Amino acid sequence: MRLALFGPAPPLRGGIVAAQANLHRVLRARGHTMHWTGFRRQYPRLLFPGTAQEGPTAPWLQCPSHRVFVPWDPWSWRRSAADLRSFEPDGVIARWWMPFFAVGFREVLRRVRRHTRVVWLLDNVVPHETYPLGMWLTRQALRQGHAFIAQSEQVRRDLQDLLPEVDDAAIRLAPHPVYDYGDPSRPRPDREQARRALGLPPDARVLLYFGFIKPYKGLVHLIDAVPRLRERYGRDGVRVLMVGDVYGDRSLYDQRIAASGAADVIRFHPEYVADQEVETWFMASDLVVLPYVSATQSGIVQIAWNYDRPVVTTAVGGLPEVVRDGETGFLVPPGDAEALARACERFFDEGHGPAMAAAVRRVKQAYSWENQAVAVEELVAG
Repeated sequence: MRLALFGPAPPLRGGIVAAQANLHRVLRARGHTMHWTGFRRQYPRLLFPGTAQEGPTAPWLQCPSHRVFVPWDPWSWRRSAADLRSFEPDGVIARWWMPFFAVGFREVLRRVRRHTRVVWLLDNVVPHETYPLGMWLTRQALRQGHAFIAQSEQVRRDLQDLLPEVDDAAIRLAPHPVYDYGDPSRPRPDREQARRALGLPPDARVLLYFGFIKPYKGLVHLIDAVPRLRERYGRDGVRVLMVGDVYGDRSLYDQRIAASGAADVIRFHPEYVADQEVETWFMASDLVVLPYVSATQSGIVQIAWNYDRPVVTTAVGGLPEVVRDGETGFLVPPGDAEALARACERFFDEGHGPAMAAAVRRVKQAYSWENQAVAVEELVAG
């Protein structure tokens, strides 16, 4: 098949870009001729809440793309549609995750869908944050699709609620695949090597929060849980790593950490982590902690799964579909720092690490890029 991706591409950064690159690679490896119409810009500089939108991409994640689309530039919408049509694809796989892009996406795909099948790959349907007319905009954009890939049952239910006219046969469930950020040319570092690289105590219990830091991801609740962990394990017995670019006011987190009384066991790294460095943070940790207030699914769970790391997270959205409570991690109520701390204590005190890591190794086979590629092939074929 001739398949085109429509969505952000390097040198833009983030999990969605990495997911697009991985999908591009696996589809190409399966014999398809690939094309990628990417973003020239993603957000206006004045509206972007993070530190930078672009950054270096690991060589093994780079794929060729045509950087054309600008969400607020109607001329770029015409050029994007022309770029897609000129490839004469059998199918266009468009990525959806927030209403900010709805008008541009709608106009591009409205011009394209008359000539080829459009498959939406859905990270979510209901946005994590509030947008004016968000669900109306989402509906207008998603109506341009002929078929849909939902990455969790929650996303599938949200799609069916939003567009009840969509035939069930036009929807495939293909869970979010695992991410491997490791360099294929060198072996993966072990736990001790990763801790030395980060200057961490070799025997401490190490918890990791990783990913963009936004209000709905609930990092404040993990900060509030740390004093109890420090009291239980002592200054030398625990480290809590909080890693990711802050979207918004960093001082809110700095002040919360300072007031916690446990700043000496917290390592706050409020910066975007380059692709080549992601692996080190996960290999250095014992447990990944994601205290989300709301979610549909989380690509961070799939990074943790790739490195066989159990996860403590909240029972929101599609997360209970992925994290099996008591088997591959623990689920707690959102916004409950005490429950979060108790789950982490239970993980360490009851020695769940080896058994949960083994369970992760078993279940992660279901989260393959090949599964998502097959869903693309079936839906493009109609």
